[in-house]
Amino acid sequence: MKNIYLLSALFLLIGCNQDSPNITQIQNMQYFIDNSQNPEIIEVERGLQYSIINSGDQNTNTADLTNTISAHFHGTLTNGEVFWSSVEMGEPLTIPLSGLIEGCQKIISLMRAGDKWKVYIDPSMAYGDEGRPGIPSNSILIFEIELLEIT
Repeated sequence: MKNIYLLSALFLLIGCNQDSPNITQIQNMQYFIDNSQNPEIIEVERGLQYSIINSGDQNTNTADLTNTISAHFHGTLTNGEVFWSSVEMGEPLTIPLSGLIEGCQKIISLMRAGDKWKVYIDPSMAYGDEGRPGIPSNSILIFEIELLEIT
């Protein structure tokens, strides 16, 4: 009889553990729903939102995946923890747009040089289940991105 209770407890723990990503996905969806209530938030698509901090020259071109961009990125998690910041390092990141995560590719392709936006990216357009050092799996990423140059 003791083994049956032990086996039942084990199945319950395994079942709860397997449900964890679903709980996180629901929490992430709720985060984006709540965020969209702010009138300053613009939703590009489900799981990709931004607000404008500063606008650059609207007469310049936007970037595409063949361009290289130079930008400052200040990346945080929803709890405010900084996971990476070119601003704190004092040097912008220069990289082919195609080398960035999907969410950044999509947002930056809408930006013009001089734009500074606060961006909210769902894990499905970032690092998903895998995460990265300093970024837990299924984390929403929040960036302040200042696009300096498109070449």
